Amino acid sequence: MIVYSSLFARWAFVVKPQNLALAACHASNVVAQCNQMRRAIEHKLATGEEAMVKDMGMKAAAGAVGLAVLVVATPVLQPAIVGMGIPGVSTFAAAPAGPFTVHFWAPMSKWLISGASFFDLERPTDKISIAQYSALTATGMFFTRYALLVSPVNYLLCSVNIALFGSSAYHLGRKIKADYVDPKKI
Repeated sequence: MIVYSSLFARWAFVVKPQNLALAACHASNVVAQCNQMRRAIEHKLATGEEAMVKDMGMKAAAGAVGLAVLVVATPVLQPAIVGMGIPGVSTFAAAPAGPFTVHFWAPMSKWLISGASFFDLERPTDKISIAQYSALTATGMFFTRYALLVSPVNYLLCSVNIALFGSSAYHLGRKIKADYVDPKKI
């Protein structure tokens, strides 16, 4: 969630028109998630799980180093791929919302999170929150349109929000049916 919100805070800041409210929401979420991570680490250390904390720290450090290498290599890597003239690949690499931009990675991180909802389509209705899934359904609806209004137009963001809307509306519909339409079992 920290990576997801960091990417979207950056995306909301660089997209045209700039969306400072969305950037601020995601930035505050980064702070909240970092605090949650701090609390989880403190709990694991207090319960004697130092080895697990050290292992997670090493994996996070390795991921951060790999990411840093890719970020540093981007100014060399992107022109090289574009210059190769590979049909489709070179065009995609040069695109304003291509893989060397936050306009690509922010929606991709959302796909990873939203995609999990598709693996949980048969979740028991007693574990579905009407408030949460109402918010997710509305988010999917609003941001589907928003992705087509920004520059560069972000079809990847549009697609993930269509999927978010569909999966959330499905869960919401199941919850409403179970709680308010179907007869109660005694």
